[in-house]
Amino acid sequence: MQSRTQGCLRGLLVLTATRDGAPIGNATMKVIQEINLDPKYNQFITWTERSLVNMAGIGSTTLTSFAEECSTTTACTESNGLWSGSTTWTAGDPHVATRTNTYSWNKVSGGEDLLNFTWETSWSTPNAAVQAVPKWSNSGFDVRCDNKVGGNTGCVFPKYTPTLQFNTKKYPAADAYYWVLMEKLASHPGSEQHNKPLHRLADDAKAKDNRDKMCMLSVVEWNPNPNAEGTSCDEYPFAKSRESGGMTLTSGKYSVQMYSAKQADGTSMLELDSNYPLPTWNEICGRAAVPAKQNTDAGGDLGRFTSEVRLLDSEAYFVQSGFEYCDINSVCNIS
Repeated sequence: MQSRTQGCLRGLLVLTATRDGAPIGNATMKVIQEINLDPKYNQFITWTERSLVNMAGIGSTTLTSFAEECSTTTACTESNGLWSGSTTWTAGDPHVATRTNTYSWNKVSGGEDLLNFTWETSWSTPNAAVQAVPKWSNSGFDVRCDNKVGGNTGCVFPKYTPTLQFNTKKYPAADAYYWVLMEKLASHPGSEQHNKPLHRLADDAKAKDNRDKMCMLSVVEWNPNPNAEGTSCDEYPFAKSRESGGMTLTSGKYSVQMYSAKQADGTSMLELDSNYPLPTWNEICGRAAVPAKQNTDAGGDLGRFTSEVRLLDSEAYFVQSGFEYCDINSVCNIS
């Protein structure tokens, strides 16, 4: 279980007790580990719970050490908490023991570090030796801390791909347009269903160049349908993504052309713009005439999302428009 800032690992730890090299009994411990990160702070916590599942052949077992190591050690400062609850279990004992540790990233200006964790335990039981599972780790829960985005320092799980969620009530035309392109374009840009994430472009100069190619410098080619409810040029994939049409095209005229038209009932419907050739849907991108506020506000959401999830250059993310379970014909006319 994982999000961009919360991770939970669960498993069983098998202990084998021996005497003179021969097995005499065993115990199985339940292990729950949580890592809770802060995307706006250089500190985070881990929480561990231990409890007994079953025990046979021995009367008790004691957790004598629990090593939770954060590497690299030069980038990570650890403060170990005390165990709450006894760390000795007897057969049938239902109690749990928990511990909370606090970690700090030794931040470097303009830098980042990938921190990985390893865990190791040792146990004892009267008149016997106990062998436990050796040291373990899980690279999917590596932590990245940085101060490269958002004007602050924070930590996230970089291997978790976050999702940018739009508000269909605030941006009905823009959201519908993004969704249609995710569904209809052969490349399905940004679609989680098709596992085709977008990737952040952190270079503002290049993003401006993308926007210029798709919309601004092609103004003589930008001739939105007179029935459009707004004439703001909205490009998708976004100019600040590495999938932007501006990365490879010389002009937005080579993209899918759409516009949002207001209906008699007050709703909006996407239409293909007859001022341009009909799409083959093999195009790599699109642009649409939408109300300026929807275009601007959706762009603001992208900027805030980038900071909130600490999205660094080239990192992947999905887009969720809110129309994912709709009939495509209910929001557009593309026949």
